[in-house]
Amino acid sequence: NQQPLVETRSNRIRSVRPQTTVFRGMIGHSMVNSKILLLQCPKVWWELEGPQVPLRPDCLAIVNNFAFLLGGEELGPDGEFHASSKVYRYDPRQNSWLRMADMSVPRSEFAVGVIGKFIYAVAGRTRDETFYSTERYDITEDRWEFVDPYPVNKYGHEGTVLNGKLYITGGITSSSTSKQVCVFDPGREAGPGGGSGGSDSHRTRASRGPLLPGTHASCWENKSKMNYARCFHKMISHNGKLYVFGGVCVILRASFESQGCPSTEVYDPETDEWTILASMPIGRSGHGVAVLDRQIMVLGGLCYNGHYSDSILTFDPDENKWKEDEYPRMPCKLDGLQVCSLHFPEYVLEHVRRCS
Repeated sequence: NQQPLVETRSNRIRSVRPQTTVFRGMIGHSMVNSKILLLQCPKVWWELEGPQVPLRPDCLAIVNNFAFLLGGEELGPDGEFHASSKVYRYDPRQNSWLRMADMSVPRSEFAVGVIGKFIYAVAGRTRDETFYSTERYDITEDRWEFVDPYPVNKYGHEGTVLNGKLYITGGITSSSTSKQVCVFDPGREAGPGGGSGGSDSHRTRASRGPLLPGTHASCWENKSKMNYARCFHKMISHNGKLYVFGGVCVILRASFESQGCPSTEVYDPETDEWTILASMPIGRSGHGVAVLDRQIMVLGGLCYNGHYSDSILTFDPDENKWKEDEYPRMPCKLDGLQVCSLHFPEYVLEHVRRCS
């Protein structure tokens, strides 16, 4: 279990350049992409076959070149997708998956972040209930425990770690799409479990009584709100700032009438201020993001014309400009994809090269 935290010369991958890696994602409304896609120079997509994971994950966490896919949805015996508590770890050294300890509760449309030896999972929902609980996975112990819950029930939000703190933006609450920005500081935890766990820590806020004054110091702190309310957006840290891209704004909560939010914003933690940047040429949600060559890539997703996308947009933070067609289109149109940068050993890349 401690393998992702232990890096030695014997297990360090000696590849020169990391590969932009795409996991899972939906092809259309029901088919799950089972291949791992690699963006290989000179700008060619490779498809890596491997063991299948019976999961449509919502969250991806990277720990020392190991990829953890968490929660989301899986196909139930009734033929329908249901929220999942499963966690799988991918090892690019062996192109293999390993089942890890399940989360305490099934979660879909939640957010995660890695701080130290812990992976934090925040809020989310099932078909029947929206959560405000937060739990963390101890990589060394292969064990989950509840910590200080998020202030409100929420799903469809996004999470990113910056300067050792987990930032949560946007999402859908019981009343509306949110502009809220909240930061989790593990340095304020009262102790194991955050001092506010328990058997009911996964339930909705309405099902619990209020915390008694003086019994708990929250690890969560509100920050300046975004300029636009949004959900199902993407956020990434780059050069000490947080960048937020796209998403959806739900106008009418009862009917889920919505409109696209193609805007881009950047957050500076030093000033606690959000700045509006150039909007995406085509607004989208359920997309993936990654940093490559000092630019931020936005991949795939569901565009606001109702079509799924295989295109890649690139954003230059220094020039505040968007470009299209800098990279080849993905082999398939994907929604809900998970994107990261991983180092692969040469023998794995050579196998993919021969197969491609």
